[in-house]
Amino acid sequence: MCRQPKGARGECNRLEEDGAWEELRSRLPADLDERARHNGALRRVRKIRDGEQLLRLILLYTTCTLSLREAAAWAWRALQLRLTADALNYRFSCAVLFLRTLVLDVMRQRVGPQDRSGPALRILDATGLNEPGSEGTDWRLHVTYTPGEGAVGLELTDAHGGEHLDRGVGQPGDVFLLDRGYGHAREVRTARAQGVECVVRIHLQNLPLQDRQGHRLTPAALLKRADAGLVDQPVQIPEAKHAPVEARLVMTPLPREKAALARRKLRKAAVKKGRRPQALTLKLAGYFCCVTTVAAERLPATTLLTWYKIRWQVELWFKRSKSLLRLDHLTKASPVLVAIQIWGRLLVALLLQRLWPRPLDVHPIAGKPPISAWRLTRIHWLDIVLAVYGGTPLASRLTNTEALDQLREHPRKKRTWADTLIAEAERDLGAMQPLGAGI
Repeated sequence: MCRQPKGARGECNRLEEDGAWEELRSRLPADLDERARHNGALRRVRKIRDGEQLLRLILLYTTCTLSLREAAAWAWRALQLRLTADALNYRFSCAVLFLRTLVLDVMRQRVGPQDRSGPALRILDATGLNEPGSEGTDWRLHVTYTPGEGAVGLELTDAHGGEHLDRGVGQPGDVFLLDRGYGHAREVRTARAQGVECVVRIHLQNLPLQDRQGHRLTPAALLKRADAGLVDQPVQIPEAKHAPVEARLVMTPLPREKAALARRKLRKAAVKKGRRPQALTLKLAGYFCCVTTVAAERLPATTLLTWYKIRWQVELWFKRSKSLLRLDHLTKASPVLVAIQIWGRLLVALLLQRLWPRPLDVHPIAGKPPISAWRLTRIHWLDIVLAVYGGTPLASRLTNTEALDQLREHPRKKRTWADTLIAEAERDLGAMQPLGAGI
């Protein structure tokens, strides 16, 4: 028999006809209550009785984009929980660790033990998240992504959390695809130290290279060689206070259309900053240049260039998460509440992948086109929102007008002015003679 918290109604606030939430709840760990207590999210049982109820309120706040006051009104109408916005603020502020560990555990359970006998292909990248009114990056989300599986590693930092390979999640022997943000000698050295392989796109102007004899490889000389054919040679990357790092350079010209597009983007970005790109910078924009720790015998250059095209999958994951799951639509709040918004939406992203048909039909079968991951994400996001927002039947909510007191606020000056004008107009209309009177 469950304990009846103070202020609760009915038998432990159990709702009838809430099957959608129960179905969604079945895809989460069973020990939510124990997790919430262990991580300090629930210290004393009052109106929020357990971890499941707390998580549902968090998901409502993050997925339905409600304010704390609106979430409190919903909790009263749908769950018969008489909460205030301040009470929710306190509960959510204590639940960051609970929510973060839950997201990471759900991600690990979804990935599960790898059944592959060889190394895995990993993509490590980061994206910036901005709060309203911000002129720069406020938060940075670091994601390790495995093609065909999804996100297998998540780390949230502030704007000072740089992009580094040691934030990646993988096993020795795995191959990491990295963009230019990781194009530093430190990342190649980290790959060597951790026993993983990496393929890192670089800026030749930012990363000095030398041959095995220690002679500097200038960008101009490498461009001349790349124009004659594919460049594939061993190099060394010098680093201050460290021995040079052994690597392999692969460089090739981009197709004419892609090279022209890259140069247009470079000029546009320079104009925004009031700068003029150098001729060498524009020239280099038309080439693909990367360094890797994988030997040519194990990974030919043509295969490497094909593999690197897969790196775009993580960009599509970022785009779906931001555009459809509102990952970057943060509301202005305290840092802990913003962290709740981010981790809550990341949990939704993981739940979405649990709702997907497995295996996902990404290839045409029997003449049918593949399923669109974009449209499937939109549909399942709506499924989750409806499951979270469920609760008591609509008829019961409409009769609970007392819960709407949570939405009352002091009228603003413009609103008061408008109400006064409307009242004066109605009074004047009442004093007017009927149409045709006195004629």
